[in-house]
Amino acid sequence: MNLFFRRLWVYLRALLSSKDGAFSDTYTLQFRVWLTDQDAFLHLTNSRYLSFSDLGRLNMLIRSGIWTALNRNDWELVICSQTRTISRMLKSPQTFEMACQITGWTDEHLAICHRFQRSSKVHAEVNTLLRIENRAGNIVPVSELLQQLQITTPSPQLTDVFVDLVERAKSA
Repeated sequence: MNLFFRRLWVYLRALLSSKDGAFSDTYTLQFRVWLTDQDAFLHLTNSRYLSFSDLGRLNMLIRSGIWTALNRNDWELVICSQTRTISRMLKSPQTFEMACQITGWTDEHLAICHRFQRSSKVHAEVNTLLRIENRAGNIVPVSELLQQLQITTPSPQLTDVFVDLVERAKSA
């Protein structure tokens, strides 16, 4: 039941929204820190940042059309690696904005940045490296997804954080 109602809300809202977003657009969601989101120190618990990142990715995947391409081809996204940096704590009942964006890609990976912002200040950032797999567990090249979405632009240069995550994923 962890974030079940929030997930349902994000899913339905994304399904009913316009699907004219671009592949690398920034997709934002507004949330409030509830009492049940806090830890013993009365701030957003560490695991919630990853849970909210899941919600941001779901919203982005549906609204950008990636979700449809994944389902049409029976592909799934697999998290290869993640980093989380928290610089300012969020507390109940504060509201915050979670921005999610694909910041680049390689032959095998998608790089997604999730920023937790309040009053134009970044409170936390989660960087997620994903790969696409078919049902047999084989890696699907990102170029196949890009072709499905008619994306012809090259990837922006990956930040050092994502270069490190790609290297770690290759050695795992």
